[in-house]
Amino acid sequence: MLILGTLAGGLWAVREYFDKQHDARVAETLGYVRRFSSDPLQAAQTHIGMAWYSVKDVLRTLEETPVASPEEFASRKRQLVMTVVDKSVIPLSSSATQRGLVPDLDLLVGFFAELQVCLDAQLCDRTVAKKYFQPYAQRLYCVHEPFIVWKTKSYSQGYGDELKRMAFPGGGQC
Repeated sequence: MLILGTLAGGLWAVREYFDKQHDARVAETLGYVRRFSSDPLQAAQTHIGMAWYSVKDVLRTLEETPVASPEEFASRKRQLVMTVVDKSVIPLSSSATQRGLVPDLDLLVGFFAELQVCLDAQLCDRTVAKKYFQPYAQRLYCVHEPFIVWKTKSYSQGYGDELKRMAFPGGGQC
């Protein structure tokens, strides 16, 4: 009977240990949620939204214009993405403006790289991160994929890899 009681107590202690580890991973993930929902990350998300909203008519025309092939559509989309990322004028305050989205994209790509490190080290909870961040990561990656592919080939090998892993954990595509 003493052995059974000791075994039950040991199992309870192990369960408590794993519950506390899970709670700590969830708390760490919620810290990333708070960071993502505040400046400067929130401002970067706003700048990107404003830039794409300002070209919504051009985007609509691109989607509605007949093309001879999927490659032609991809080429037109790539041109639009690169133009928006490079040349968008975003008002930052009453007197300042920012040209292009590169600083904002770099900030968000860096955030997702940090989050992926946290997930890989099992310090963050994968389920909570997936529920909160995956929909945004998919949109961000798919909209800016031509720029991300160009930057990884031209300047920074692996740029956006962690963002893509968050967007498509099973290796999917846009």
